[in-house]
Amino acid sequence: MTPSNRDEIHPILATARDLFGRVVYTHETHERERIIWSGKVCTTNRLNITLASATTILAVVSAALPGTAVLILTAISAGATTGFALWQASSDAAGKEGQHRVAAKELLWCRQQLMMLIADCRIPLPINQLRHTLEIINRELHAVYKFAPNTSPEAFKQAEASIKGGHYSLSDDEVDAMLPEALRTQRASQP
Repeated sequence: MTPSNRDEIHPILATARDLFGRVVYTHETHERERIIWSGKVCTTNRLNITLASATTILAVVSAALPGTAVLILTAISAGATTGFALWQASSDAAGKEGQHRVAAKELLWCRQQLMMLIADCRIPLPINQLRHTLEIINRELHAVYKFAPNTSPEAFKQAEASIKGGHYSLSDDEVDAMLPEALRTQRASQP
């Protein structure tokens, strides 16, 4: 690569690397947010089942026992179950989990495209082709960001801890262990 070619590639590579770093953080934040909402979905479903079970048990007991105390408890439990079901439907935790899942998958795709662009900057490709690829990825990212749901500070803190803890770093040995021997960088020593 000639010095002038390197000078022309530098802004493209610098921009792609900056975008890559931001996308890694955003992708991981949406993954963490999805996990948070998934936990909320499980908790609300368990609570809904518990309330419905309690109402059913109280209804059976109130049919078998005389008196109004059990009927009153059954009515209270039925009201709580109905109120909770209405709240659960209006909060739509499962829908929010799904939105974060879609955003994370789209960001993962953009991240892979940026990684390939960074690799392409190391080989002699025409500057216009690299610039065009960067523009396409940037437009795709804009669309993802435009429709992605907001994330919480809690999800960002979890993502930051994960990334700084090396979640996205693999050694050559780790990658080699996942690949067939013919594709490994360090082939096993032959006897």
